[in-house]
Amino acid sequence: MLRIHTLASGSSGNCALIEAGSGLDRVVLCLDCGIAQRTARGFAEAAGLSMTSVDAVLLTHRHSDHSANIVPTASRASAPLYAHADSLETNQRTSMAEITRRNVEVRNFEDRGFFKIGPLVVTPIKLPHDAEPTFGFVFETENSKAGFFTDLGRPEILMEPGLLDGMETLVLESNHDVDMLAKGPYPRVLRERVGGDLGHLANTQTFEILASSAPKNLKRLVLAHLSLKNNTKELALELADQALRQRGVSNVNLQIAPARGYLPADAMQA
Repeated sequence: MLRIHTLASGSSGNCALIEAGSGLDRVVLCLDCGIAQRTARGFAEAAGLSMTSVDAVLLTHRHSDHSANIVPTASRASAPLYAHADSLETNQRTSMAEITRRNVEVRNFEDRGFFKIGPLVVTPIKLPHDAEPTFGFVFETENSKAGFFTDLGRPEILMEPGLLDGMETLVLESNHDVDMLAKGPYPRVLRERVGGDLGHLANTQTFEILASSAPKNLKRLVLAHLSLKNNTKELALELADQALRQRGVSNVNLQIAPARGYLPADAMQA
């Protein structure tokens, strides 16, 4: 078994749980925690899981909507924190002083340097984003493969031959509609940042990835980190569905990760 449960997704905070294995080999990982711990605990309980008993915590990058409560989450669960060294000590909440105070064990990782947590093999994939470094992850068990990729400004890395092959579950950013961003309420500097090469994926860029590289055996696609002001669920879903059809991939459960709230893996949205 390999399942991804999103608890929050977007600029107001991100958190997900990765569940793998069964019985004594079962592990649960927390991926990012940029929301209040009490909120995360409530959403985790809705998924039948517990934030205070996760086996490990992973950090994608230093931005506060991903990292704000990553250290206390690891501390409360007495779980190791897997993070790139350059993603820590960028603010007080992820400082070594705070990590030491909370008695959290930090385990460093590097780009493409896989590591194991129970039956789960985790491979960090470095992404182009304006928090250096930023990572997505490939998760693999003996029989399953999944991917989680948000916060990247260019699509090319995920179109690398073979990277997405074999994934049954894929969480993929589809942040904004280009026209809505251009005409929206953001100031020019922020528009340029979001739409730039180190910002966030536009729906059209997500289309490029899926049309060229969507796994042929894909069963579940979760569009994540949608902008509340520069995108709509309908626009994101429409382009993703078109891309899958162009790729010849069918029978995919196409979902939108809520900005807040647990998304059941079997929820039908498309």
